[in-house]
Amino acid sequence: MTDSSSNNVQLAKKFENGVYFTCEMCGSCCRGFKEGEVYLYQDDIEKLANHLNIKGASRLREFAKKYLKVVNDSFFWKEPGAERGKTYRFKNLGFRFTGEDEQCHFLVDNKCTVHNARPFQCRAFPIGWNMLINSVKNFRDYSKKCPALQNSLENKGKFYSREEIIKWANEEYEMERDFFLLMKKHHFNIYKVHKFLPKDLPELEK
Repeated sequence: MTDSSSNNVQLAKKFENGVYFTCEMCGSCCRGFKEGEVYLYQDDIEKLANHLNIKGASRLREFAKKYLKVVNDSFFWKEPGAERGKTYRFKNLGFRFTGEDEQCHFLVDNKCTVHNARPFQCRAFPIGWNMLINSVKNFRDYSKKCPALQNSLENKGKFYSREEIIKWANEEYEMERDFFLLMKKHHFNIYKVHKFLPKDLPELEK
């Protein structure tokens, strides 16, 4: 069902009245990223750089080489006035991971060492993830590794109202849309959007 306050956010029937969620600090969402990526947007990068006291283009390039990679992304867009839209495929930035369990560099003893400056995607999990709040199947699939999501399915944890979910999910959509439009403006060249990126940054295969 599409929320009346937004054409961009959909909620599965189970979540129409809200979602329960309290993180169990298990670290599962910070490792094992074969299932997906943690995307980083301009605000995320700036917050992390400030938190880590990284200043100047050369330091940002070092940061990118150590912590970032180029990943595949997509976005559905319909031009104003157009009858149909299409899905665009392009490049984005994501966290690089380390070790056999593919864990985040900033995860130490199951604790986030950059918690106050963590990316939006980390802060918004799970109520700001459109692909979770609009699909119980996706929610259940992710819950196999996350005890907090298992509790959520049983209505255990902190309660987030429908309005809060819509707010977070809208913020995620708007962030993705704004990045897409910026990339489109620069002919989908990520090195023009993020000028500090080194050209030899690790990149996923197409």
